[in-house]
Amino acid sequence: MTLHQLKIFLAVAKHSSITKASEELNISEPSVYQQVKSLKLNFSRSLYRKVGRVIEITSDGRAFSAKAAEILRKAEELERQFGEPRVEARRARHLAVGGSHVLSASVLAPVVATFKTRYPDVEIEFRTKSGPFIERLVLAEKVDLGLVTNLSFSQLLIVEPFRYEKMVVIVSKQNALSKKRKLTMAELAQAPLIVRTRRNSSPSKQIMGELEQRGFEFNVLMKCDSAQGVKAAVAKGLGIGLLYRSHVEQEIITGELRVLTVTGLKTHVQSSIIYKAKRPISSAAHEFLGLLRQFREPKQHRVGIRTITKGVRRGLENHGG
Repeated sequence: MTLHQLKIFLAVAKHSSITKASEELNISEPSVYQQVKSLKLNFSRSLYRKVGRVIEITSDGRAFSAKAAEILRKAEELERQFGEPRVEARRARHLAVGGSHVLSASVLAPVVATFKTRYPDVEIEFRTKSGPFIERLVLAEKVDLGLVTNLSFSQLLIVEPFRYEKMVVIVSKQNALSKKRKLTMAELAQAPLIVRTRRNSSPSKQIMGELEQRGFEFNVLMKCDSAQGVKAAVAKGLGIGLLYRSHVEQEIITGELRVLTVTGLKTHVQSSIIYKAKRPISSAAHEFLGLLRQFREPKQHRVGIRTITKGVRRGLENHGG
């Protein structure tokens, strides 16, 4: 049983709904349900019943809620009274963030820059790896916050949907297909394809797998370890490429590469913010999370961006940030 679980249970009890509790706490519904389910396993008495989409709190659950609220109030009092770190600890504060390659450049880098201007004394470790690798670092508590694609949705993680990353089909302006601008799935399957794929979970592999389920077999000419390799091969006219748009935005603007629209092809990949469920995040991580949420697409959530509380901000400033 953790304070985090008590906070989630109180939100569920307040609304009698996993969905509404998820909206209030700004965390995913699966994470909310997993936490209340884990909490329930600690006790022999039933705290709630699930009736359709409604969470019905039992009489024991209501008594439990009252005690839980009292515990959380006491915990907040302790934090206010004894939470001020010593001067030596202030200088040693550290925040570790990590992201998938495409998200590190387009999102995390500017957020890190903004954070450092506000809190220059916080030491930041910035990791850029594949999504599954960053996920493992978060689970191992080597990274506080991650921003990734290709998520496994581990029950040990809190997951916040972030936005959809757009993949594009690109071709050299010298390629004859560039004049068509639109392709059918059959034409895409027949063309020599150049992809960045090193593992089964890569976005290009996922999109190809989806189309293979529809009966299309791809003509993969080349697999490259980097986006730069795909761009170079496509620019030389070797074939058609499949990359995140952010990787080729400049080449599209200059006209070196052109985007082909493929009828019926879904080219959006979900990205998510992740952090470990049973590990309370620091005040620095809270502030970074607030900045990160400002980059989230509005359609990814039904409530406004949650701002950092004055207490968290004051704590950071008192720590020397």
